[in-house]
Amino acid sequence: MSKTEKHGSGTDSDYDNTHDHLQSIGRSSEEEGRGESEEGGGGGGEAGEPDPTLPCTEDVILKTEQVTKNIQELLRAAQEFKHDSFVPCSEKIHSAVTEMASLFPKRPALDAVHCSLRLLASSASRLQVECRKAAPSEPGAPAVDYQLLTQQVIQCAYDIAKAAKQLVTITTREKKQ
Repeated sequence: MSKTEKHGSGTDSDYDNTHDHLQSIGRSSEEEGRGESEEGGGGGGEAGEPDPTLPCTEDVILKTEQVTKNIQELLRAAQEFKHDSFVPCSEKIHSAVTEMASLFPKRPALDAVHCSLRLLASSASRLQVECRKAAPSEPGAPAVDYQLLTQQVIQCAYDIAKAAKQLVTITTREKKQ
């Protein structure tokens, strides 16, 4: 199991709030895990011609910058202990991630693109789940461990940034071939 698969261990369909495109990425990854990736030679795609289905690098960079800006806002909120800002920040990040994912085909030919999109989608969904834990709870509910929650939120944000960077790297490399 690759590092990417470990980070995206929860299936995207576990979260009802995930955009249809993000869910389709998660479902297609599960289908590929059952051996349906044989079409197209396994999707390695390292050698040969550039993938014409990939978006232009400039578009991917613009969407990545939006994701990054929203992550920075979330991290500032975490540093300033503004836990009530977590949910709106996570919603902005999720929206930016959805826009970024929509640039790519639902069934990318390259495995690396597929894995990065899956990490992007699952991390954005996980971030929303974690951020909702910061919302005020009902009386009598167990207290929130904000230190642990903040660590989880930062890890999700890191995974989102990592996946976005991978997508920029892949599109840059593939468009140069």
